[in-house]
Amino acid sequence: MSEQFQDRRRALLELHVHLEGSLAPELLRALAERYGQPGVPAACLTPDGSRYLPVAGFAQFLERYKAVVSLLRTPRDYHEAALGLGAALAGQGVIYAEVTVGYGVMHRQGVAVAPVQFALHEAAAQVAQERGVRLLWQADAVRQWGVDAAWKALEAALRCGPGLGVVAFGVGGDETALPAGDFAPLLAAAAREGFGTTLHAGETGGAGSVREAVLAGARRIGHATSAGAAPEVLALMAAAGVFAELCPGSNVATGAVAWFEEHPLRAFLEAGVPCCLNTDDPALFGLSLRGEYDRAREGLGLLEAEERRMQLQALAACSAPMDMRADIGDRLVAD
Repeated sequence: MSEQFQDRRRALLELHVHLEGSLAPELLRALAERYGQPGVPAACLTPDGSRYLPVAGFAQFLERYKAVVSLLRTPRDYHEAALGLGAALAGQGVIYAEVTVGYGVMHRQGVAVAPVQFALHEAAAQVAQERGVRLLWQADAVRQWGVDAAWKALEAALRCGPGLGVVAFGVGGDETALPAGDFAPLLAAAAREGFGTTLHAGETGGAGSVREAVLAGARRIGHATSAGAAPEVLALMAAAGVFAELCPGSNVATGAVAWFEEHPLRAFLEAGVPCCLNTDDPALFGLSLRGEYDRAREGLGLLEAEERRMQLQALAACSAPMDMRADIGDRLVAD
C-alpha cells in the first residue's frame, strides 16, 4: 500500500467546524430558490454557481457568513445542511466531528432552537448509519451580543442536552468586543453540567486574548493563532492542558496569517500544546480536512507520527460520551 493511499484512508477527527460555513454551493442555491433570495448566491458564488468566491479578509468573510446564515430558517434547512456536511466528512475519512451550531444566531433571527436541534439529532443518526461518521453538536454564542444573550444560548443548549447530541458550549464572534473573563461564570456553569467549553481567541486578537481565554476557564481555544508568537502563552496552555483548535487554511483566508507556511503550527507542537487541524468554514473557504493535513505535511513539516498524535489528542479533548470515545479510539488504533 502506497503512502499516498494510506494518507487518504487515515481516520481523522474534527473539533472546529461550523455547520453554517459548510453549506455546499448546490444547497445554498436550493435554499435561495426556496426563499426567493437570488442575491445570496449571486454575492457568494462564482457565476456558474459551482463554488464560493475567494474570501478577501475577515470583514468580507463576516458579510458572506451572514448572507449564508440568513437562508437557514427551518429545521428542514438545518437537517439538509447536516446531511451535506456528513457526506463531505465521510469523503475525507473523518470519523468524528464536533459541529458548532449558532444558537445565538438562531435566537437573533427568531428561529426556535429545540426543533432545529431535534432535526440535527435525526440527521446525525442518519449520517452515522449511512456514512459511519459520528456527529455531535456544540452550541455557540456570539461574544459581541453580550453575556446575557450568551446565557440564553447556554440555557437552550442545556434544555436540548446530550439527549439531542449537544455536548459542548462555545463563544465565538468578535473576540475584541468583550473581555473573555466576562464569560468565565458562563463557562464554569457549562462545565458543571458536563459540557466541553471553547472560546474563539487569537484569530483577530493578540496573544493576550488567548491568555485571557485560558484564564477564563475554556478547555479548548478556537484558532489560538497569535499565541504561536508568545512562548509564555504557549507554556500556559501546555501546563493547563488547554487544547488548540488550529485552523490554518481559514486563517489564510481571513488574513490572520499571510500564507499557509506562516502558520505557527510547529510552535504549538514544540511547546507541547495539545492540538489538531480543523477547517472552520470548509465550504466558504474551499477546504477539506484531509487537504489541510496534506498542506501541513508539505508546507509546515508535519510528520506522520505528529498527525497520528494529534488525532489521539483530539479524541482526548472531545466532548463525546465515554462509550463513543472508546469506539472512536478503537477505529483510530485499527487505522
